[in-house]
Amino acid sequence: MSFENKVVLITGAGSGIGEAIAVHFAKLSAKLSLLDINAENLEKAVEKCEELSKTKAIKIILDMTKDESVKQAVDKTIEEFGKIDVVVNCAGIVSISGILDGVFINDFDKVMTVNLRAYVVMTHYAAPALVKTKGCIINIASVYAKLVDKKIIPYTTSKAAVAHFTKNAALELAEKGVRVNSISPGFVETKIIVNSKCDMDKFKLLERKSPPIEHVLKVEEIADLAGYLASDKAQSITGADFVIDSGSTLLGSLLENI
Repeated sequence: MSFENKVVLITGAGSGIGEAIAVHFAKLSAKLSLLDINAENLEKAVEKCEELSKTKAIKIILDMTKDESVKQAVDKTIEEFGKIDVVVNCAGIVSISGILDGVFINDFDKVMTVNLRAYVVMTHYAAPALVKTKGCIINIASVYAKLVDKKIIPYTTSKAAVAHFTKNAALELAEKGVRVNSISPGFVETKIIVNSKCDMDKFKLLERKSPPIEHVLKVEEIADLAGYLASDKAQSITGADFVIDSGSTLLGSLLENI
């Protein structure tokens, strides 16, 4: 499978799942436009991808909550490469607060803006380019789109909304030849977890629990799935949400009393 001459735009590409997806597409010879708010992380990711693909990648440092910055990123990608074939919406944050906490509304607004609205804005601005290439969009949701847990209502709500938005966008864009799918990973220890200031000891417990498949999910597996969904092998797949979690959701809530 090769993405030579294909242009892939990835948000949240500086670390975690986004970086793994960028590296995967670099190995498949794609032309990359990599976006992240963290300049240091993004620089390292770009260097890694360029070394693998032997092709210069676009590096765009931006705040995904700024609509004009998102539009400019799309415009810059098209200006540099002439088109966009694949968009991967991966940027995201987690907050830990409950309904009765004083910071809850602020956390809710912030998480919904980054985890949902930024995806919608990127889709809006990138869609015309994807119509021209008959391209596709991959949104990174979460198993928490299907689960509930205490203290992470902003995150679970945002990811449920991403999964639903994916289906709506898929229906609208199908007649234009654009496919839209989502991936819902289970627990993966990435910087999004560390940056949330969660109790890491509780998250570490997940690695010792036994899901139906005794396997700790790796970011590379999510990247492999993204590569497949973006390829011609998945040309009949749209509006689907792919859960990849070793079967953990079969057991119910992943965390309790976080």
